Amino acid sequence: MPQSVKVAFINENTLGHASYLLPFVNELRRRPELGITPVLMNATPLPARLAFRASFSIRGLRKWGLDFHNSRWRMAVSRYVRDQLVPLVDRSQIDAIVVNTQSVALALAEITRRAPVFVCLDATFHQLSGSHWFAPNAASRFFLPMTTAVLRNRERKILERASGLFAWSEGVRSSLISDYGCDPERVTVLPPSTNLHNRSRKQPKNDRPQILFIGGDFRRKGGNVLMDCYRRWFSTTCDLHVVTQSCIEGGPGIYIHRDIAPYSDAWFERWHAADVFVFPSALETFGIVLVEALAFEVPVISADVGAARFVLAEGNAGCLLRCQSDETISSEVLAEALTRVLLDRAETRQRSTAGRKQVEELFDLSRNTERLAARLKGGHSGRVPRSVSESSASESIAHL
Repeated sequence: MPQSVKVAFINENTLGHASYLLPFVNELRRRPELGITPVLMNATPLPARLAFRASFSIRGLRKWGLDFHNSRWRMAVSRYVRDQLVPLVDRSQIDAIVVNTQSVALALAEITRRAPVFVCLDATFHQLSGSHWFAPNAASRFFLPMTTAVLRNRERKILERASGLFAWSEGVRSSLISDYGCDPERVTVLPPSTNLHNRSRKQPKNDRPQILFIGGDFRRKGGNVLMDCYRRWFSTTCDLHVVTQSCIEGGPGIYIHRDIAPYSDAWFERWHAADVFVFPSALETFGIVLVEALAFEVPVISADVGAARFVLAEGNAGCLLRCQSDETISSEVLAEALTRVLLDRAETRQRSTAGRKQVEELFDLSRNTERLAARLKGGHSGRVPRSVSESSASESIAHL
């Protein structure tokens, strides 16, 4: 068997990013014949000495973006990762590096001289600049060119020097090519992927239809809209099951499930029992949970944001709801979609079948892990020889 390539996988490990690299790492560990030995590293949480410096807020300046929180947090995370990587690269213990996301990779430009670095992106900073992630209000949008200048410059540098770029979706790939001038040959679409085993299910037979919501942060994922919609129109005919880490109250027909781990028996039970999955989050770059819903063939209703249109095949694999001007979904619009899904069984079944096909073609973990391994081995074999000595390279990195 050819010698295995040792690859450091660095996960941002916050919000939905925590679910991206881990399935690939587990699949590579399960399949040593693919020739990749993964080493998993987490970029977050930050140690206490860095966490305060990265996260503190300056009263009166935060709403304007002038406390530079976006930049401070990202630079602290990337430097923390750099400090962990340098000793490993110096001792030649790592052959290649995969980083999720560019926020984590901002301080790694110099390391690209000595080891291939591959960067995964759920969104480019150009895309985020038009969203509430970077500018939640008009005031912060006005100062955005100044407050994100350092980030944008660092991002361009790492994107230029990376051996390859893994875009979560076609939209990100298009941004990398059109907004950054990246060579299309260097950009590969590698979306969040799922294991299709244990995802087949029988049609649920519930006394009342079950509406499923899964979101760690109930409010940020649009849970309040769903709760309002349910209480106004569906509390007498349906049950609502909420899987979340947030402290919220239940009620008649509302079941709150906390501390359900992904891929646990309780997690599978919720998917197998669901009649419809609702994802009303209006602040998303991708929405990995949508992929799981399609794999289980659960009908999907989602806000038309981020990569939802890519995941749901332009609406052929699920219902896409347009957000209002304040970037929220109205309860009335959601209620209409829920009614259609629950009553029009033929159309709903057609979309669910299309969703399963979409997962098999684009989001199959086994197939995408094979693609990832081939790309990493190809990038490793074509790595650029070190152009600087070990000492001078370490010195240049230390002074980034």
